[in-house]
Amino acid sequence: MMKLWWALVALLGVCAQVWGADPDIDAISPPNPPDTRPTFIIGVQNFYYPPHYFMQNGRYSGFGRDVLDLFAQQHNYRFVYMAEPYIRTVKDLFNGRVDFQYPDNPQWLIDMKADKALVYSAGVVGYVDGISRHSGNVGKPLDSLKRMAMPIGWTAVHYVPRVASGQLEILEVSSVEAVIAMLLRQRVDGVYLNADVVRAHFMALGKDKEVQFDPGLPYSSGEFSLSTIKHPAIIAQFDRFLRDQADAIAELKRRYQFKYERIPALGEESEN
Repeated sequence: MMKLWWALVALLGVCAQVWGADPDIDAISPPNPPDTRPTFIIGVQNFYYPPHYFMQNGRYSGFGRDVLDLFAQQHNYRFVYMAEPYIRTVKDLFNGRVDFQYPDNPQWLIDMKADKALVYSAGVVGYVDGISRHSGNVGKPLDSLKRMAMPIGWTAVHYVPRVASGQLEILEVSSVEAVIAMLLRQRVDGVYLNADVVRAHFMALGKDKEVQFDPGLPYSSGEFSLSTIKHPAIIAQFDRFLRDQADAIAELKRRYQFKYERIPALGEESEN
């Protein structure tokens, strides 16, 4: 009986070789060739900020990544994304730990950047930061805004005088999600955030009709750019890419459902 068993085992071994079912075949396969593409580290922000950017299963994702990946693919570059708080990323840009930063803007941290030779790309996408509130309150006067929430570290410059005079209380919280939660629970009269980000959060909750951006209250606007110190020539390439691929980038904006990245949309919203 034992001889029959071993004969069966030997037969199965022969069949495995004939059929190519060698369990160790991967061990003798040639290794993948090394990646010889020029590699650059992109410093990005590490919080949940859809549709612009967000971490999904540990992977940096969103509109910003899609644009940068498309550029890298067309120029045969390899981009590695390092997610950190914005100020830390700025410092890493200064010390050379990262090659580029996205998003960035010449008007952010002006004093900190004053003696640095930063080069900025053209705008990738516009942004509007302002007050989003429950739809029934949109259009009410500024005096109706008594309490508002925003992330720690932000400065709502248009509202500083009202805080100083005691007309407005600002609650600073640790994350964008916490800001959204305060509005959802009606603990504040409004939140100071990117208008598209608030819209994306409430769309995900199926409540996008309940909260709207209020264009009648003070807001700030600008553009997200790619910045560098070490690679101005690549910024020039990126600017050409933004011009040449304008249609592809516009399609990405439609896919991510941007609404407030251009200022004319504000007038459209006020009619709703």
